[in-house]
Amino acid sequence: MVPEVATVLLEGGFPLPGKDLQWSEEWQAAFQSAVLPLQTSMEEAYQLSASQNGCRLLVCDRGVLDGAAYTPGGTEEFCSRYGVKKDEALARYAAVLHLESLATAEPDKYGKAGNDSRFEPLERAQELEMATRKSWESHPRHTVIGGRRGIEGKISQVIGIVRFLLAEKAGSP
Repeated sequence: MVPEVATVLLEGGFPLPGKDLQWSEEWQAAFQSAVLPLQTSMEEAYQLSASQNGCRLLVCDRGVLDGAAYTPGGTEEFCSRYGVKKDEALARYAAVLHLESLATAEPDKYGKAGNDSRFEPLERAQELEMATRKSWESHPRHTVIGGRRGIEGKISQVIGIVRFLLAEKAGSP
C-alpha cells in the first residue's frame, strides 16, 4: 500500500498552509513539484517490494494525475508544466478506484477527522473532488465509488472490484 504522498510530505515538515504560511498558487506549485517525483519514486520502490515479496497487487492512495486537480488549467497544464505524458500516467495503473470525498457525498461530515494535514475548506474540497474525477475520466477502468453508501458499502465495492481484477490477472498469461 503506497501511502498518500501529500500527507507524507505535510506530516514530514513541508510548510502547511494555515499553520506555517498562507495558501497561494505559488505554494501549490512548489508543493506539486515535491509531490510528483516522490509519488513516482514511492510507487517504484513499493513495486520492487511487492515483487520481491510475491504480492500480486499494489494499491496507491492517490496517483500521478491527481496533481492535475490542484493545477490551474487542469490535466493539460499539469502535464505540460511537470513533463508528464498523460497516456503513460494513465497506463501506470490497471484500475483507478476513486472513493468519493465526504466533501461532496456528505458535506456535513467533512473535516480534519482522519487527516490532520487537511487544510482545504469545504468549497475548495468539493472543487478538488470534481477536478480529480476529471483528471482520471479517460482511464478505461475509472470507477467512482459513491460516498453515501457508508464505509462498509465502499469497502465491499472496492473488495469486489479488486477480486475481479486479481481473478482477471490470474487468468491472463
